[in-house]
Amino acid sequence: MRFIGISVLGPKDSPNTDGLDPESCKNVEIVGVYFSVGDDCIAIKSGKIYMGAKYKTPSENLTIRQCCMRDGHGSITIGSEMAGGVKNLKVENCLFLHTDRGLRIKTRRGRGKDAIVTGITFENIVMDHVMTPVVINSFYFCDADGHSDYVQSKEVHPVDERTPYLGDFLFKNLTAVNCHAAASYLYGLPEQKIHHVTFENAAFSFAEHPTAGVPAMMDGVEEQTNTGIFAKNIETLELKNVTVQGQIGDAVISDGIDTFVR
Repeated sequence: MRFIGISVLGPKDSPNTDGLDPESCKNVEIVGVYFSVGDDCIAIKSGKIYMGAKYKTPSENLTIRQCCMRDGHGSITIGSEMAGGVKNLKVENCLFLHTDRGLRIKTRRGRGKDAIVTGITFENIVMDHVMTPVVINSFYFCDADGHSDYVQSKEVHPVDERTPYLGDFLFKNLTAVNCHAAASYLYGLPEQKIHHVTFENAAFSFAEHPTAGVPAMMDGVEEQTNTGIFAKNIETLELKNVTVQGQIGDAVISDGIDTFVR
């Protein structure tokens, strides 16, 4: 399945206007596409709980390159309907402009043990006026029970058939200028931490007059500006040649990191 050299346009204030939503798709190429929409430019999905558990069909082997995403909520989003998993996504040589988030992963307890997200690579990416360039949110408050204690509790819960898994993520040669809310916001489950996140050759800097925003849609997160890289509940976090400029406070705010390589 290939999408090459097209434009996907919608008013930037129009709700629920995703540009392209591959769902439970294999071997997808998106090349040279220009997105300007009011919601997520690309949202990769694999079904909600029932569909994911029944068909167990992930989205896998996706390539996105030489694309421009602007004005939407997320440049590239995974979830939140991803109970079948998303595996082997490569994004390279792309430009993100004026989106709320660059990479946006939305998952939560209840998505299930087949909701595996891993093999995610972003390389040679430029972002300008992206409010928070990288967001991995394990407490996304979707569905009727989205604000329940089960979904939103930051305490350790049992790992069972309802627990999603976040695996390996690589962000290499990434430049994000005019950030607003946070450089990145990564928050894993305490009972099943994000396995491995690497930033290599990454530079983040903030806008001169930032606009306050909520970096991740989860309970307990306030509007903010100029927050550095927030990282919580990760097994291995690697920061290789990473700079943050213009933040208020520490460049890296970390907690619950088992192995931290800098």
